Amino acid sequence: MVKKLEPEIKEKQVYTEVNNLEAHIIADMLRIESITTELREFKVDTKQRLNKIENWLVAIVGTSFTTLLALLVGMAINYFGG
Repeated sequence: MVKKLEPEIKEKQVYTEVNNLEAHIIADMLRIESITTELREFKVDTKQRLNKIENWLVAIVGTSFTTLLALLVGMAINYFGG
């Protein structure tokens, strides 16, 4: 039979000293601000790259469609007109 492992109960560690609590809160807020700024920059960069990719895809599909249309018209003219 498998023996269940019981989690070890550790004493709670004090996160900070009471005297420095305000400094830790400010430091955490600055870290959050930094992460938020990086995420905004990442969002803007990603949006610009996706817009470029979208423009390239539209151009490729448009070129392919017009080329196919021109070939079909050319074949129709040669078959029926000539």
